Parts: sequence; structure tokens; C-alpha cells
Amino acid sequence: MNKESISRILEAFAYIAERAPAHKKNMYNILKVFYLADKLHMERFGRFIFEDRYAAMAKGPVPSATYDLIKDIRSGKELPFSLNAPVSLDSNHRVNIIRSADEDLFSGSDLLCLDEVIERSESEDLGDLSHDDAWNNTSRNTLMSEDSIISTLRNSEALLELHHNRHP
Repeated sequence: MNKESISRILEAFAYIAERAPAHKKNMYNILKVFYLADKLHMERFGRFIFEDRYAAMAKGPVPSATYDLIKDIRSGKELPFSLNAPVSLDSNHRVNIIRSADEDLFSGSDLLCLDEVIERSESEDLGDLSHDDAWNNTSRNTLMSEDSIISTLRNSEALLELHHNRHP
């Protein structure tokens, strides 16, 4: 991943943590926001927010590179490109905000989808929402295909065609 992609992931983590309900400011809930916001953005705007691949882990889809970055933050390991983390994690996986997220790295549509999923997390279980056919039909601990994720969306045929034409 390039520096911009990693920066966007780190800033999104802070953005979500700043806005998540107090009882959902943990790394696992935030990782679920990534997946659901990516799907929502693809469905509405024809592209994913993040350049990450999702692994079908035991408790749901997990953005692979994002999870690796968060594990590095938790262990105190230096981040790629000497980037500074806008968050820290405690031993209970709770996310603590070090500084506010840089929203300039995101489009209005990116933030709209992130905000909508964060709002849904107040009253709905994101774990249940993320356990979709793409996750169910992928072997655990393997990467989910982008096509399988897109296939769960309305207008999936048109979105798949758009996605394949964008990424030959």
C-alpha cells in the first residue's frame, strides 16, 4: 500500500472512533464500520472507499491491511512511511483518540457513508450486518473476493461491470 492509502486508513480509524457511540469505541466495531461503509459506498457511488482486501475471519469480515496497521499501533511498532497514528489502543482493544482525524483526505460521499454506518451502530449490531453472503461463502481466514462483496449489493451486475472496467 502507498502512503496515501495508509494515511486514509489511519485517519478513518480516528474519524470513526471520534464519532462511534461510547460503548462501541473498540477496534472490532471500527473494523466492521470499514466493511459496511465500503459496501454502502460501492452500492451508491460505484467505488470502494478504501484500497484494502477483506478477510473472512471467524467473527466477520476484517480489512486486512487495516487490521495489520492497528496491530502495529497496539504493539508500539513503527508505522510505514514513519506516519504517526492518530489513535492508540488499550489492552481491552478500546480505541483512544490522540488527535482529530484529517477529514480532507475523504470525499463528501466517503464521509456520508462512514457517518451513516456509525449512526446505524448506535442501534444495530454491525456484526450481524456484516455476516452477509460474501462472508458466509468464503472459507474462514481467507480473503473475500471483491466480486463476492459486490454481488451482495443492489444493482450488482452493473456495479460488477463498472468495477471490472475500472480495474482491468
